Amino acid sequence: MEWLTVLVYLLAPAVLTVLGAPIAALFFRALPRKGAAFALPTALVPFTITVFWVGQLTFGLHTLVIGLGVLVGGAIAAMRLGAAPEWRSVAAMYGVFCAGFLVLVAFRAADPGITAAGGEQFLHFGIVNALERANTLPPEDMWFAGKRLKYYYGTQLQVASLSMLTGTPLRYGFNLGIAAFYGLLFVVAYGVAGAIAHRQDRSYRLGGVFGAFFVALAGPTTTAIRLATPYLPDALADPIKPAAFGFVATRFNGGDLAQTVTDLSNPLDWGWWYTRYVVPGTIQEVPLYSFVKADLHGHTFANGYVLFAGALALAYYATPEGERTRRRALVFGGLGAVAGLFGFMNTWSLPTAAGLTVLAVGAADAHPATLLPEPLSERLQFSPASPEDRLAWLARELWRLVLATLAGVVVLAIGVVVASPFLVFGQVPTNNGIGFFPPRSPLGPFLVIYAGLVAAFALYVAARGWPAIEGVSTPRLAAGGLALVAAMAAIIVALDFAVLAVLGPLILGGWLLVRSGRGDFALVLLVAGAGLLLSFELVHAKLPLIDNPRWNTSLKVAVQGWTLGAAGAGAGMAVLLARSYERLSESGAFGSSGDAAVSPSNGVDTARLRSLAPAVFIVVVLLASAVFPTMMFATEIGSEIDENRYNPSIDGYQAADRFHHEEYEALRWLKDRPGRPTIVEAPGGSYDWTSPAATFSGLPGVIGWDHEEEYRSPEAYERRVDHVDEVYTGEWATAAEHLERYDVTYVYVGPNERERYGSELRSFDREAFSVAFEGGEVTIYEVDHSEL
Repeated sequence: MEWLTVLVYLLAPAVLTVLGAPIAALFFRALPRKGAAFALPTALVPFTITVFWVGQLTFGLHTLVIGLGVLVGGAIAAMRLGAAPEWRSVAAMYGVFCAGFLVLVAFRAADPGITAAGGEQFLHFGIVNALERANTLPPEDMWFAGKRLKYYYGTQLQVASLSMLTGTPLRYGFNLGIAAFYGLLFVVAYGVAGAIAHRQDRSYRLGGVFGAFFVALAGPTTTAIRLATPYLPDALADPIKPAAFGFVATRFNGGDLAQTVTDLSNPLDWGWWYTRYVVPGTIQEVPLYSFVKADLHGHTFANGYVLFAGALALAYYATPEGERTRRRALVFGGLGAVAGLFGFMNTWSLPTAAGLTVLAVGAADAHPATLLPEPLSERLQFSPASPEDRLAWLARELWRLVLATLAGVVVLAIGVVVASPFLVFGQVPTNNGIGFFPPRSPLGPFLVIYAGLVAAFALYVAARGWPAIEGVSTPRLAAGGLALVAAMAAIIVALDFAVLAVLGPLILGGWLLVRSGRGDFALVLLVAGAGLLLSFELVHAKLPLIDNPRWNTSLKVAVQGWTLGAAGAGAGMAVLLARSYERLSESGAFGSSGDAAVSPSNGVDTARLRSLAPAVFIVVVLLASAVFPTMMFATEIGSEIDENRYNPSIDGYQAADRFHHEEYEALRWLKDRPGRPTIVEAPGGSYDWTSPAATFSGLPGVIGWDHEEEYRSPEAYERRVDHVDEVYTGEWATAAEHLERYDVTYVYVGPNERERYGSELRSFDREAFSVAFEGGEVTIYEVDHSEL
C-alpha cells in the first residue's frame, strides 16, 4: 500500500479545511460548532469556481495557486468580520472526513485498477489526464481530437486539482479523489444530522453518527428483502419475488424468475451489481454503491455538495429574521455558488439547489419578503392570520411559497451565470428537452428499494404529529383516516399512481408540521428527498439515442433523493431514539445498573410500550439498512482477506499491467510525452479495452468510445471512424490526407489494431514514419508531416 502517497495527498483537504473554517464560521454562525463540519466544502466551492473561471484563460498549477489565494483572502476577510472558528471542532471534523476517506480507500485498495468494463472509468480517467495537460478550459477532448470536451467536467477538474496540488500521479490520484469526495459526503452528513439533533437538545455526536451512516453507508432494503425471501411463507414470498427479482430476471436471465431468486438470495453468490436493478426501466443507486462502482460521475460526486446545499438551507432556517444580510448571503451567495458549481459539475443537481432554496425560505420563520429591500418587503407581507381562520392561513402560506419560489428562481439564475462558460457557450451535451409523465414505478419494486426510508419518514411524521391529534376524538380520527385511505385509493385507481399515493401524504404532512411549528429541519430534508423521488415519476430528460425515457433520469435524481432523505431520516431517528431512551429512563424501565427493571404489575404498561415501540422500529430499520454495506464489505474486502489475496494498493494502472501487460510500457511512454500531440488508434465499442492510448495518456485521439455519438452526433462519430479505418487500411493518398487533417503525431499499432484490421493493416515502413516506441506488442510511429 502506498501509504506515503496517501498521507501526502491528505495534506490538500487539510489545508482546504483550515482555509475554509473561518468562512464557514461566518456563514454557519447559527449552527453548533460554527459549521466546523462544513469547512472543507466551504473552501472547495469558491476554489473550484475560481479555477473554472481563471482556467478559461489559463490553466495549470498557477491557476490552482490563484484559487488558494482567493481562499486565503476570504479567510482573512471572514476573521476581520468577527468569524472565530472552533479549531478543536475543525480538527475533529477533519478526523470524521478521514474516517470516510479511509473507508473508501479500503474498498478501492482491494481492486484499484481502472477498467473499461461495467462503467465509465475509461471516460473519466481520460478526462482527468486531459485536464492535467490542458492550457485552458475546457480541455481538448481525448476522444475527439481538435474539439473541446463536451461533457460535464467539474468533478474531474476537482480530482485533477487535488492531485496536482500535492504532486500525486493520477494513477493514484484517481482512486484517492474518489475517497476524498466520499469523505466529503461523510463529514457533511455528520454535520447536518448532528446540527439538527443538537437543535432538538439531543446529542450532536449521536445525530452525526446516524446521519453519516444513513447517508453514506446504509443501503436500500433490496438486499435484506432478497436474502430473506427464501425463508418467508409462500403467502408473503410469492408477491415479493416479482417485485424484488422481476426486473433482473427480465433484463439478465431471459425472464427466468425462479433461477434469479435462487441466484440473488444466496449470500455466498451475492453480488452488489444487481442491487440497482429493481424498478423496471430504471437504474437506482445509493451513494455507497456509486462510490464503490468508482466512476467519477457528477451525480456521484455532487452528493456531498447537495447535502452541503442542505446545510446552507439549514443555516438559513436557523438564522434569526433580524439578520437579513446573513440570510441573503446564505441564499444568494452560498446556495447561488453551489448552484453554479452544479452547473458544470452535475447539471442534474442545479434544480435541486433551487428547490432547497424554496423549501428553506418557505419553511423558515422569517418571511420570504424580508430578503427584499425593506420598503418592498413591507408591502409584500401580510398580517398573520389567526389559527381559526384556516382559509386566510392557507392563502398566506401559498403566498409565502410563491415568494420562496422566486428566491429559488434567482438562485437558479445565479447558478447559470456562474457556470455560463459551460452552460451558455456550447459545451453542454445535447438533449431533446423535457418529457412529462413517463412510465411510472410499480409500488412493490419501489418499496423494495425505499421501504426503510419511507418507514422512517412515516415514523417521524407520526411522532411529530401525534401531540396535535392526541386530543382529537376517536370518531374524528377514524373519519380522517378513512378519508386519507379513500384519497390514496382514488389516486391508485384513477391515476394509476401508487408512488404518489404513498409519498404525497407524507410530503404534505411533513410540510404542514414544519409550518405549524411542530416539525424541524429533518422533515424539510425528508420532504426534499421524497419530492426528488417523486419528481422522476413526473418528468424526465429526453436523451438522444436512449429509448428508455427514465433510464438515466432515475439514476441521477434518485441518488440525490436518497442523500437528502437519508440525512433527514438519520437526524430524525437519532432524535426519536434519544427521546425513547429518556422516557424509558424516566418511567423506571431501566434499573440503576442499566438492566431492564421488572415490573410487578401483571398489566401492560402502555406508556412504556409507547416509548419502546419507536426504538424497536428504529432498530429494525437500522438493521435492514445495514445488510447492504455488510454484504458489500464481505464481497469486496472480506473475501479477499479470507482467501489471503488482499494486497492493498491504490495504483489505478494495476489492471492494465495485469491484463494488458503487452501494452503497459507503451501506455506509460505515451503518458510521459509533453504537450498535446494527437494520436490515432483503432476505434471500437464502448465498455471494452478500446481507446487505451488516449485514455491513459490524456492525449487527444482522433476518435474514441461511441459515447461521442451522444456528445457530437452519430454522423460526426461515424465519419471519424471511417477516416481512422482509412488511415490503417485505405489508399496511401487518402490516409495521408486524414493524418494531415487531424495533425496526427503518433500512430498507435497494438493488439486492437491487429485484431480489427488483420491482413488489411498497412505497413508504415515509409519515409514519413519513424519508430518512436517499440515494446511488448505495440509499435508507435511518429509522423513527419513534411514527408506526407
